[in-house]
Amino acid sequence: MMQGTEADKSAILQAGLAKIRERFISSIDGRIEEFCALLERLENPETEESACLDIRAEAHKLHGICGSVGFPRMGALAAQLEQHIDSLVAGPRPLNTDFVDELLNTLMDEMEQSLDGAA
Repeated sequence: MMQGTEADKSAILQAGLAKIRERFISSIDGRIEEFCALLERLENPETEESACLDIRAEAHKLHGICGSVGFPRMGALAAQLEQHIDSLVAGPRPLNTDFVDELLNTLMDEMEQSLDGAA
């Protein structure tokens, strides 16, 4: 009887994770749009540092969920972006955001590919 209960719990957990994954997938387009807007801010010297911090915050959130919903490469790219921005903003000014731009574009490409693959 205990095994049936464990199987039921496992099924409920799997169903919950599937719903979280579906919500995550449906949020990818909005996340890409947000990153695109942040890229525009990154190009302006007056807003590039705040854009970096906002990109970092979004990458941190993305990194946190990706492993749980089955997108490890996307999570790894988000983590790399987050770590690069941490070292960048701790360094000298003016900021060289070229690699942030490159990493973010790579991440968005991965997001689009993941969205296409999930459809």
